[in-house]
Amino acid sequence: MTLTPKYKVNASIGDFTVTKALPLNEIQSVLYELRHNETGAHVMHIANNDPENLFCLAFQTLPKDSKGVAHILEHTVLCGSKKFPTKDPFFSMNRRSLNTYMNALTGADFTCYPAASQVEKDFYNLLEVYLDAVFFPELKKLSFLQEGHRLEFTDPNDKNSRLTFKGIVFNEMKGSLSSPDTRLWHKITELLTPNLPYAFNSGGDPKEIPFLTYEELKNFHETYYHPSQCLFYFYGNLPLEKHLKFISTHALKGVKKTSALPPIPRQKR
Repeated sequence: MTLTPKYKVNASIGDFTVTKALPLNEIQSVLYELRHNETGAHVMHIANNDPENLFCLAFQTLPKDSKGVAHILEHTVLCGSKKFPTKDPFFSMNRRSLNTYMNALTGADFTCYPAASQVEKDFYNLLEVYLDAVFFPELKKLSFLQEGHRLEFTDPNDKNSRLTFKGIVFNEMKGSLSSPDTRLWHKITELLTPNLPYAFNSGGDPKEIPFLTYEELKNFHETYYHPSQCLFYFYGNLPLEKHLKFISTHALKGVKKTSALPPIPRQKR
């Protein structure tokens, strides 16, 4: 492919405006960055001849405690959506798709949903399911109890037996924090950045996870999972124009721009 950008800065592509067009000679690619005119949503596309096409929907998610709301929400949005109201569309896709990668990840200040496929139809099938999951999730209370935390009897057949906490994320983080290296890292970031989101465990601390409420989960989604705050990232040889048309139809149509999130401040010494 030619490394001369097809589009120049300020060029319009449908409802989008190009803000950056940069050849990446080292990887034989061209980087495009665009803004959606109506919502301000950010699109990044690395165009090249690679048939391994990937998309990633990324959101800034800033925890205010260690209850694990970002991590539990990451799990819960994949438990059914408006267009795909099945119990677990994530694993349903995995069985029926030709994807080469599919995941969801929670970081210290972000949550992202990546997937890749070499088959164009499969790629857009995956993208449609992911878009509906993150922007129109059912967020059922039972899904929150399943993925987050709940109380169960130690012996399900004995209602007089001791109660114990259960939950997919709760158990996952018990395993994660059994590592001395992980505990040390979280303590270091807590002491280095006590006034920033990095002071908290975005994955959730099992000591605090049981205090997270269902209402807090829904409010967190409303705050951070808005289309205008999403980074739509694409990589590969599928045309940029088709990506833009697809996300316009399935995610951005009729959406009003929301206020930008405040920047993360610097930590005072």
